[in-house]
Amino acid sequence: MRIIILIILVALIFTTCKKDQGNHNGNNTKNAVLIKGKILGLKSSNSLSDAKKIYVVTITDGQLFSHFVDIINGSFTDTTVMGISTSLIFLDGNYKYIGTLSNRGLNFLPLNNLSNGINTTIDLSTLTLVGTNVIPSHDPFGNEIIITDQELNGLKDIDGFFESLAKNIDADNDGILDALNNKQLFLKSRFYISPGHWGINNTAPIVDESDANYIGYSLELYGDTPFGIPNSIVLSGPADSPYPDINTYFINSNGHGGFHAGMWRSTPPALYAFKKGTYTLKIDGNSYTMDFSNTDAKLNLINVIPTMQTNSDGKFVSFTLAYKLPNNTTVLPDDIITNVMIQLVDNSGNQYYTSPKLVNPNDQSTVGDVVRGMYSYTLATPMDISALKSLTVVYDDILGNSYFLNWVK
Repeated sequence: MRIIILIILVALIFTTCKKDQGNHNGNNTKNAVLIKGKILGLKSSNSLSDAKKIYVVTITDGQLFSHFVDIINGSFTDTTVMGISTSLIFLDGNYKYIGTLSNRGLNFLPLNNLSNGINTTIDLSTLTLVGTNVIPSHDPFGNEIIITDQELNGLKDIDGFFESLAKNIDADNDGILDALNNKQLFLKSRFYISPGHWGINNTAPIVDESDANYIGYSLELYGDTPFGIPNSIVLSGPADSPYPDINTYFINSNGHGGFHAGMWRSTPPALYAFKKGTYTLKIDGNSYTMDFSNTDAKLNLINVIPTMQTNSDGKFVSFTLAYKLPNNTTVLPDDIITNVMIQLVDNSGNQYYTSPKLVNPNDQSTVGDVVRGMYSYTLATPMDISALKSLTVVYDDILGNSYFLNWVK
């Protein structure tokens, strides 16, 4: 447990990393994934005749992005990018919630592996309403969206996460969607893990099973630009059985004029997981209510295993990454990880190197200082690592949850 707490203290250094905000609404994209559908024209108990708009939510680069699409004459068309997960939430003309797209029990579309790549068209055809589930007459799974039944069943384990997003569209409870005021809040998980020892040159990395079993948990909250950087954030909950030990341990800029903050449970032994439920936030005294769906850290856990390469002078020149499940099975990261980077910390606890983000090559949403391909990177200039104490691999999964894997010598 002491190791996990140390990782968090070191990770505080990492929280000011700027995220690049790409074009997540593909309406201005030359090559984009097209999503379209239509609703039944006659009002009935299983139609969407009152639906006038679609609130499209995507998780990219560890952050939440959204936009609105109009339903015109019973039909809609939207463009998005490949490599992200997309949820479609249907609203009436007053932006009131009607339902969420649900296909085979999954409340989002995983757009990682598509039949025609970035030029794929997904025609959901006729949509009907069953409860709050919006059901398409055309099933894109196994057709336009290439996915196996096993992968689909695995994604259902995280489906509650997107269900919570649909409930959080008016967190300040003023009757106006937060996105209309550009005041969205996004609550996600952050995990801290000690997997073992990094590799260097011909010395292979070692995954230490005993360390890998220790996982630290915290929550991370993102707020849009109008929030600025709050002076105070207090989280309480869940409503049915509130924790007595939730503390805010950082509030930083998110790089876009808003903020991101971290909360953890501090009573020893620290770093307990947070239960699913409804939580209350006080941001500079203003109240917000958010639904949180916890995710098992091991569900999307991949041991991203680093090996460093040095030159004849012993200076760090490049690194490679291997991806394995906790059972040591090699796995492709494309369907789980959206971006990954490494950060080096010296004996004094100072972060002195951060690599560019290595991104999923299918992810067309991330722009800026990134490297496409997630297996290796060569530094522009060799670097002295004589004072290197720890190497942290940081990655975001498809839900935006952040994993901090702290590797030691």
